Order: sequence, then structure tokens, then C-alpha cells
Amino acid sequence: MAIISLINRKGGVGKSTISINLAAGLAIYESRKATHKPVLLIDMDDQLSATISAMGGGLDDQFVPMITAENNFPTALGNGYGASDNIISDSLLPRKRDEKVRIFRTNKARMEGLEAALKTREDPAFQLTYFLESIKDEYSYIIIDNPPSAGIVPMNSLVASTHVLIPIEPDGLSLIGLADILRMIEGVHKNTNPDLKILGIIPSRFRMIRRQSRDVIEDMERMYGHLLLPYIKDLAEISAATTAGYDIFSYCPEKSQAYRCFSNLVDAVMGKLGQA
Repeated sequence: MAIISLINRKGGVGKSTISINLAAGLAIYESRKATHKPVLLIDMDDQLSATISAMGGGLDDQFVPMITAENNFPTALGNGYGASDNIISDSLLPRKRDEKVRIFRTNKARMEGLEAALKTREDPAFQLTYFLESIKDEYSYIIIDNPPSAGIVPMNSLVASTHVLIPIEPDGLSLIGLADILRMIEGVHKNTNPDLKILGIIPSRFRMIRRQSRDVIEDMERMYGHLLLPYIKDLAEISAATTAGYDIFSYCPEKSQAYRCFSNLVDAVMGKLGQA
């Protein structure tokens, strides 16, 4: 069992898109086993993009009951309750498999107040750890999508996680931001979660035609080559699948660039975890 947080303090780097497709890809991999456990996707970002995409996307309103639930994840987490079955549902992903990624029913208004609610708790950085303790072994993987911040919400994720993935858009400020993220992770590793490991850095929304992107990638390969995972290219099919509420494995043919990007990423993650 691995608990994997996707972290970046900058928005718009593809965290939610990578989260839902990684969860779907791992669920497909698990479903091929004779005995398998489900994958759980946790959306810690108050924009709830991962939840909306996993529950049908923005082209219809199937997701509305999932983001307005009376019994919901942020209320339970903020009040110190443990996870329970009445807030866990199947998502729609992967679309072409019977075994679905599981997800918490949530509430957007409550999510927007989660940071403040967590700060009122004793041991505020450990609330997600406590919350997951009774259920984490029921899952093969837990994928956590996080807001673009360095606040108590992503701190909860890092403290609860076994591994971290860092999606990063290769632009001019990325290496500065990456250094800040690595210092944040090192602080958690040193002070609160000695088992936390960096699983890898994912260059995302990558366009080979951009000279600046190529230059940043060269710098990243020189400085962090041992951590780099397969690139996620900036492709129209990826954006279209996310908007439509599909995982890339159900939306695109296997020979497409988009399918190969995420297939390669899932294989690399499993390889790093020693489970390929």
C-alpha cells in the first residue's frame, strides 16, 4: 500500500489531471490481479477539480451531489472523525472497467473552510493521518490531489503520505519553485514523517517546440535527473478527456501520444514502488 501526494505550490501545473489519470491507471493495473484492492482518490483542493472530473466532468451536472453532500469529507476531517463508509463512493473512473476508483463525498463550501477548521484541532498537521488510519489498508493505493499552497492542508497530506510526486511545468520560474517544494518536503521528512520519500518529478504540460521548456528540462536533468519521471505533454486530447470526465485510458486509443504519456507514467510509478 502506498499513499502518494501530488504537490506543487503553483497552480495550473496539471496536478488534478495527473491525479485522476494516475488513479485510473493504477486501478486498471490492480483489476488484472486475481485478488486486488481498490484505489482511493482524495481531493484536498477546495476547487475540487479532481472530484468533478472523476464524477463526470464539467459537461453535465452528475458531479453536483458529490460536491454538496451533507455527510462529507471536509466536515469529518475538520471535526476529527475517522473515515467511514457513508462518505465513500465509487467514481466513474476508469470508464471502461467495472472496478472504479473510490472517492469521498465532499462539500465545496466546507472545503473552502477546511484550512481554518484544521488549525483549531490539536495536532493540526496529523488530522488526515488519524482519519486514514482505520481504512488505509483496504486500498492498494491512495492518491491525494492537493491545493497550490504551503498551508496546513497540503501539510496534512505530506504527513499522511508514504511518497510524493511533484508535477512541474517547465517554465522560467520552475526551478526556483521546485527548490522551495523540496525544502518543504525535507522539513516534513525531518520533523514529522521520516518515512516520506520523493517518488519523482513529473514535467507536465510540456511542449518540445518551446525553447524555454527545453532549456529548463536540460537544467532539471542535470540537477534532478535521478528523480525525473516520464513527461506529460501539453496535448489537446488530455484537456478534452479531463473536461469530459474521462480517464485518458478510456478516452484515447492505445497508440495515441496522450495514452502513451500516462501509460509510461503509471509504469514508472509502479517501477519506482517496486510493484511493476
